[in-house]
Amino acid sequence: MSDQIATKPRPVARIVCDAHRRRAVRNMERRFTGEFSPGEPVRAAALIRNDGMYPHKDIGEPLVHPGDAGVVRESWRFLGEVYYTVEFVARSVFVIMQGSEMKRMGTAFDVA
Repeated sequence: MSDQIATKPRPVARIVCDAHRRRAVRNMERRFTGEFSPGEPVRAAALIRNDGMYPHKDIGEPLVHPGDAGVVRESWRFLGEVYYTVEFVARSVFVIMQGSEMKRMGTAFDVA
C-alpha cells in the first residue's frame, strides 16, 4: 500500500466565461463566414419577387431590385441555412433573404 500514493484526479479543462471576448469572437466569425449582423447596411444582389407570402402584392411582383439599399434586422437559422430579415425603407418592405442574395455596402470611401 505504501507504493500507491493517493492523488486527486486533475481537471481536464477549465471553463472560463468571458462574455465580451465571446461576443468579439462571434463577430469575427461572422465576418469570416460571410454572415451579416443585425443593423448592418446591405445592398440587394438579386431581384426578389413575391412568391405569394407577401401580403397586398401580386404573385410575381418585384419587391426588391438589385442595388436597393436595406438594413439587416435579424438573422436566424432554418434547416441548416441562415436567413436574414432585411428592411428596405425606400420600398417600404421587409424581405427574408439569404446571404447570397445580398452584399455588404462598405464605406463611403469604397468605389461602387
